[in-house]
Amino acid sequence: MKTFCSFVALAALATRVSAHYVWPNLLVGSTNTSEWQYVRKTNNFQDLNPMTDVTSSDVRCYDSAQSGTASTATVAAGSTVGFTVSGNPANLYHAGVLNVYMAKAPSGTDVSKWDGSGQVWFKVYQISAVTDGGSTITFPTTGMSQIQFTIPPSLPSGQYLIRTEHIAIHSASYFGGAQFYIACAQVEVTGGGSGSPGPLVSFPGAYTGNEPGILINIYYPIPTTYVQPGPAVWPAAGGSGSGSGSGPATTTAAGTTTKAATTTTSSTGSSTGGTVAQYGQCGGQGYTGATGCVSPFTCKVSNQYYSQCL
Repeated sequence: MKTFCSFVALAALATRVSAHYVWPNLLVGSTNTSEWQYVRKTNNFQDLNPMTDVTSSDVRCYDSAQSGTASTATVAAGSTVGFTVSGNPANLYHAGVLNVYMAKAPSGTDVSKWDGSGQVWFKVYQISAVTDGGSTITFPTTGMSQIQFTIPPSLPSGQYLIRTEHIAIHSASYFGGAQFYIACAQVEVTGGGSGSPGPLVSFPGAYTGNEPGILINIYYPIPTTYVQPGPAVWPAAGGSGSGSGSGPATTTAAGTTTKAATTTTSSTGSSTGGTVAQYGQCGGQGYTGATGCVSPFTCKVSNQYYSQCL
């Protein structure tokens, strides 16, 4: 009986961590830095379990149980950074959407000792869901093993937290069912501009858990549209975010994102003429935009729904 109970316990543990993941590595340009070198070690670094309580302060960086020993990477405004996934499997396995936020540490405060509290976070990148009016809903992040985006060139110099979140909504049909896979990296941005990032939100506070993109049944009836959680991407005309203007984002099968029913942009990147800029979408099921990339980048397949200029 003891052996049987041990087997059941091990099976339960395997089920618990199956298809869960963390973000331990910061990508700086093409360099994949060491695990937890610049990313704050999260509470789930061993069990891989997600956050589900958006009212908890852990929805900020999910690091309350850790000692906070991460270093601070130096990155230039306008350069590319990102995160690498580790887990079981080591990719964004669940159906979900992605947001990346940044927050500037107060003047005179070392970012390594700052908790990121207050209305200080702004969104710089997102990958939404793709819908076609109720026939299908697809998730371009599915299967991605890493994400990359551009530090806005107009971002003022200083020390920042970069917060990534993958919101898994495969079981989000009830309140608290959405799973948040979160991590925060520490960076010092150099060579910045004079932009004014916004809209600004706080964590907790940005989400109630009742948003239509968080409390949602993706199976039946299939949603006709999808509203991306959180504020608009800053800057509004920037290249790496999937939205512009104000208001929520609704992404369609054609790969367009509509803001307040008035503004449309490429779902993940800008294009130049008939070509797509670095990190922009260039292919995938349902995508109808340009498939060529500006030199010297090429269109790389991430999964059947999403290809990107890299």
